[in-house]
Amino acid sequence: MVVATGVGVFVHSPDRHAVQVWSQVAAFAALLALLRVLRGASFSHRGVTVLLLGGCALLQVVALTAGPSSSDDDYRYVWDARVQLSGTDPYRYAPADPALADLRTDFTFPSERPCPAHRTDELCTHLNRVTVHTIYPPVAEGAFVGMRLLGGDRDDHRPLQVTAAAGVLAVAVLLLWRARRRGLPEWWVAVWALSPLVAVEATNNAHIDWLAVLAVVGGLLALEARRSYAAGLAFGAAVATKLFPVVLLATAGRRPWRILAGVLTVLVLGYLPHVLTVGPAVLGYLPGYLREEEYAGGGRYLVTGLLLGDQAAAVLTPVLLAVGLLVLWWRADPDRPDLTAVSAVGLYLALTTPNYPWYPLLLVVLVAATGRLRWLWLCLAPTLTYLAPGLPWSWDVTRLVGYGGAVALVLVASVRRARSAAATGQSTATDGGQRWARHSSHDLDPAGGSSIGSLPSSSPGVGTCMRTDHSASSSSEIGQVECGSSACRRSSRLRCSVRDTST
Repeated sequence: MVVATGVGVFVHSPDRHAVQVWSQVAAFAALLALLRVLRGASFSHRGVTVLLLGGCALLQVVALTAGPSSSDDDYRYVWDARVQLSGTDPYRYAPADPALADLRTDFTFPSERPCPAHRTDELCTHLNRVTVHTIYPPVAEGAFVGMRLLGGDRDDHRPLQVTAAAGVLAVAVLLLWRARRRGLPEWWVAVWALSPLVAVEATNNAHIDWLAVLAVVGGLLALEARRSYAAGLAFGAAVATKLFPVVLLATAGRRPWRILAGVLTVLVLGYLPHVLTVGPAVLGYLPGYLREEEYAGGGRYLVTGLLLGDQAAAVLTPVLLAVGLLVLWWRADPDRPDLTAVSAVGLYLALTTPNYPWYPLLLVVLVAATGRLRWLWLCLAPTLTYLAPGLPWSWDVTRLVGYGGAVALVLVASVRRARSAAATGQSTATDGGQRWARHSSHDLDPAGGSSIGSLPSSSPGVGTCMRTDHSASSSSEIGQVECGSSACRRSSRLRCSVRDTST
């Protein structure tokens, strides 16, 4: 209820930065406390479903009780959809262009005076950056049209918000299904399902990032099923929605061709019609956006800029990102694409330090898929910088507490994990001493229940993989393996019997 209350306070406090930032911080702290409780709890499958999916639905309903509260990006979504349905390519004109004057309505260009929104020359508009072309990629543009049609082809926030809420719930369902299928701790799903950040930024503010998240989850499921081309198609859809998920190509490992082919298929099919129509204008405002956000001058790199200065950061940060992604690509484990994905997205956000709180939604879902809780502070950092006017300290303190603290936490946790793994001689340790394990339902609970937590820390996920012949009621040992590895997942006739090797 604390998380839901925090979301409610946030969405009903537009333009009150102090109230919004502290309500989000309080809700985030409540989520961390809830994760701690869930980690050691035990529920039936029905109880887990009700708790996670019911709680997720409740948060989305609370988020839907108000219009977008801290962003006006949804007005651009509505406008771009209207332009496309008029038969005009969305990349051809800026909204302020006289050629589109007939498409303006009071929803996007209010006639009220004094102007209640942005004022540019003689125009009053709710759209931000009204003088520049759209920046959104083609899958996002198609989604804007689809959501507008679902809402009856009218100017309104509600179809965007409701569709986003449905997308958030769909992601939660897929995460829960994946956790049960792979024998992963189900409490991890709460990181996404019960996140105040997801409810506010995906549902209330209706940011299209939820669609990129849904596509990435589909891509991970395809990779885990060894369907590389299908994974590439899903990742391509994510890139053609939000662009920066291109870092997920690091999951392809040393045989990237089928994944790369899938990504290129979507990008070519998505962009080609627009390129043929408007040519280079298909880039939209992307170059201008990079300049506006001070990426070229280094001002946007809040961590490396703090350490090296803006000019050095402008040169070295892209190099660090490229090297880091290459290392992840080279070391990518085909059995664990989720771990490569969370590291790639986390690295991107830690180095580029975006100012917008909806950018970490992809990181949130990857933490929910992997249990890498060390990245959660980084998920909150852009909220602190975005709502910095509501904080009682300077901008330098904000970026130090936000991004500096987040990066420090990740580095400390990574070093501790590496030392622990070296000391024990095991490389299968995960956050909090937990171990991956593959179980059948009776391994978890003889009564048919399901533990929402994971194995106790004294029970490592190393056991004996058994090949069972059900017809003969016998089994044969095929060797000691890491539970959850592909060797023990490939066949329904294999299961991992976990031994306690702590002593």
